[in-house]
Amino acid sequence: MLFYNEDWMHFLWTRYRFGIDVNESSLKEYIYSFKGTQVTDFAMNVNGTTSTAESEVLETFSKRFLAKSENGVSVDYSDTFLKTAYELKTEKHIDMYQVWIDALNEVGINPWISIRMNDVHGNCSPADFRKSSYVDANSHLHITRHRTEYEYFDRCFDYEFPEVRNGMLCYISEMLEKYDVCGLELDFTREYILFRNGFEQFGAKIIVDFLKAVRDVLNNIEKKRSHPVKLSLLLPPSPIVCMEYGFDISEITANVKIDCVTILPRWETIDTDMPFELWKRLLPSETLLGGGQQLLYRPYRRTYQETVSTVDMAFGQAIANMSRGADFVYLYNYMDCGNVEGKIPLRTYEKSIRNDANRPLIFNNIGKRETLLKQSRSHVLTYSDAHSAWNAASIRLPIKFSGDSSAYFEKIRIAVGEIPENSKVQLVLGVNSDEELTESDFEIYVNCSKAFYLKNEFIDKHIYDKKCYVFDIRENLFNIMISEIKICKPCMLEYAEIKVIPCDF
Repeated sequence: MLFYNEDWMHFLWTRYRFGIDVNESSLKEYIYSFKGTQVTDFAMNVNGTTSTAESEVLETFSKRFLAKSENGVSVDYSDTFLKTAYELKTEKHIDMYQVWIDALNEVGINPWISIRMNDVHGNCSPADFRKSSYVDANSHLHITRHRTEYEYFDRCFDYEFPEVRNGMLCYISEMLEKYDVCGLELDFTREYILFRNGFEQFGAKIIVDFLKAVRDVLNNIEKKRSHPVKLSLLLPPSPIVCMEYGFDISEITANVKIDCVTILPRWETIDTDMPFELWKRLLPSETLLGGGQQLLYRPYRRTYQETVSTVDMAFGQAIANMSRGADFVYLYNYMDCGNVEGKIPLRTYEKSIRNDANRPLIFNNIGKRETLLKQSRSHVLTYSDAHSAWNAASIRLPIKFSGDSSAYFEKIRIAVGEIPENSKVQLVLGVNSDEELTESDFEIYVNCSKAFYLKNEFIDKHIYDKKCYVFDIRENLFNIMISEIKICKPCMLEYAEIKVIPCDF
């Protein structure tokens, strides 16, 4: 089972930017590109605070196109992808999502509707085409009402208010009435902040009751459609963070039938150490658990460049997640035509997951264990970016070494999953040092077995642009690798990776 998420802006944005006409043919062509791949389920995200799909509940992109002013600011959206949305409705009379649903059914891929439950794209700006005018007109419904709003999440809507919950229920019902799909996904990674600071502790019952109401909507839709409509939740990776924000997964699944739960990093970086083992113990046996994979890679926060993750990283996450209990792979922000935002340099470098040339390789191999095990893969040390606001993220890198040979070993943990017999397994350490390091400067053990120095080299400059030191790992090749590292010269460890290279690769 391989899930693919198509976000609410991507297709219109990229096609407008590259001058590609959006019509029935180009819409179908996009879906046909997944035919014959391992993709089994296609989640169509239809909204932020505005709706890409035509709606009577949320303001739409086609209506936003006509705006001339917002909050006293003159606007002109004639040179944005809103023009494409407007033309689809008023001139071409094409429903993009209906065309996609028909094409998905034709090629045997399950169509889903995905709803972003508290999206904040553009909310901080006085004028932004992504933001509904409802946001500014209803500041009394925001989570931050006790002080000036200036932080990114301040303008999330507060689910304590019945009108907020009822508005989302109406939109969910409208989309399910409009589109005949196999499932509904509620995307709480955009955003999981549903309540005021300190009031999260009262949110658990509200969320359970809300999800009961969603299930009632699905039950009514099922009667009309004469087929099941599944319910899936997209949540942050940590059950503790979920609980802190009001998502008591045990209470939820005890009261509401949840078919799937996918855990997903938010945005800053891929997360290579999500706690699948704990989730499997918390979820009912009939609820499938998905391993969500994101776009960007960072080894640590703020002080390091962001870049798009690689194909090898994608394969590494997938097999590690499966080995730890994930029932399926879920790809988020894996859309095509990567370099459209213009904010992150070189998104489409050779090994990038956003390089369109790599899409067949990814989609034909990432969803199944047997094809994944044939791929060279990279397991990098990252961190969880979906943490509670009052707890600093647990970030292991960078690690400073003083050069004292009597200092403690520093330890890192990397989940790698199943390793095929006779594979090469290597530890790669990226080190920032004023001095050249030699073999004698390192003392390293992996799973209590000595790691042997092989070489130093420069790897892909998009991932790490300083010298790396490579070590051979020969014994105790387990799903989880604990490395003990001592470096006997002053330096900073900034990058850590375990490479798995199958013998026939």
